[in-house]
Amino acid sequence: MKAKKILVPRMAGVMLGVFGLICPVAAGESGRDAVTPELLASPAPAHSHLSRVTSDDTGTVYLSWVTERDGLAEFAFASWDGSDWSDAAIISEGRDWFVNWADFPRLSVHGDGKLAHWLRRSGSSSYDYDVVASFYDPSRQRWRDGTLINTDGIQAEHGFVAMVPTGPYRTLITWLDGRRTKSEPEPGPMTLRGAEYASTGERLDEWELDSRVCDCCQTAAAMTSRGPIVVYRDRSPHDIRDIAIVRQIEGQWTEPQTVHDDGWQVAGCPVNGPAVAARENTVVVVWFTLRDDLPAVQLAVSRDDGEHFTAPTLIAGADTLGRVDATLLDNGEIIASWLDLRGTDAHVMLSRYSADAEFIDTVAVSPILASRRSGFPRIHSVGNTVYVTWTQVGDANRVKVARVRYDGF
Repeated sequence: MKAKKILVPRMAGVMLGVFGLICPVAAGESGRDAVTPELLASPAPAHSHLSRVTSDDTGTVYLSWVTERDGLAEFAFASWDGSDWSDAAIISEGRDWFVNWADFPRLSVHGDGKLAHWLRRSGSSSYDYDVVASFYDPSRQRWRDGTLINTDGIQAEHGFVAMVPTGPYRTLITWLDGRRTKSEPEPGPMTLRGAEYASTGERLDEWELDSRVCDCCQTAAAMTSRGPIVVYRDRSPHDIRDIAIVRQIEGQWTEPQTVHDDGWQVAGCPVNGPAVAARENTVVVVWFTLRDDLPAVQLAVSRDDGEHFTAPTLIAGADTLGRVDATLLDNGEIIASWLDLRGTDAHVMLSRYSADAEFIDTVAVSPILASRRSGFPRIHSVGNTVYVTWTQVGDANRVKVARVRYDGF
């Protein structure tokens, strides 16, 4: 039987002496003028959550979300032209979806092509579900029928998808694949798999990228000057769950490599995956760790397409909940998002670092409920502007979106 998924307890307020200065420095304390988050009108309706933000090659911003009403899940998006949102467009909907606070749909936009995925239940177990993707047909201006991404036919967990365009009309899709967790007589480990698809939905190739990984942490992918990379939480035979990377170089995938040896040993999945951002040969990885019950959000930088990384820079400690994301500005600066716990309230935070990982400032974007219902805030940058989206929890949840402009700061 598959092990029960758990959240690792957070130990708060006891690490001041260990981490030193752990309280976030407010924007402006670095000697620069303060940046100010700007809340945008949200195109998402009531009962929306599980939002993401991305952009196309022209800089047009896309916000996606899931709305649930009366047992029906609906996946939709809207685009931002710089001053207003378009009408919402529905990608797909269903009553047999697996809808989860940590494993949720994604929209990818590249050129005139779009690709979206969601999760569909496949069996009676709570975590039996498949990855389904739809490829947009620009000539007919409609979404094609859903394509099953995992083709093993086993009723098991398949999810935590990452996507990255790898070239004209081609996209890499990676996912956690639980086919071996249903092995007999003893269940096997979760694996990481990837496949490349043409924009028509044709599968071009497929690989197993890692034969043993953490069961339910988000994965992330990016494109470097040498090819695509995938970062994820690995899992050793002794339950060390540190962050690893695999890279495709000249068509071949490298063996998994640890980004940093945190040595975090934990019996259950922490449901707290890493984030990655890349431009040319620069790669930035941000992640959460809890070794020895000491919470930390860390940042490491590579200048050789992810082959080697710097020693980690501490972004936050003590009262962080993790739930990280990362992006790179056009000016080379690094933005990391994370959740900070202040008393009983959490806040969505943006921390800015120079290209050399020197701290610049931190700004609190919005308060947020410190629960699973809030999900994972996501960020994306266009130029030197960062777009942030999260879920405001209430009687009717609703997706929120803001932007932070770093030009001139």
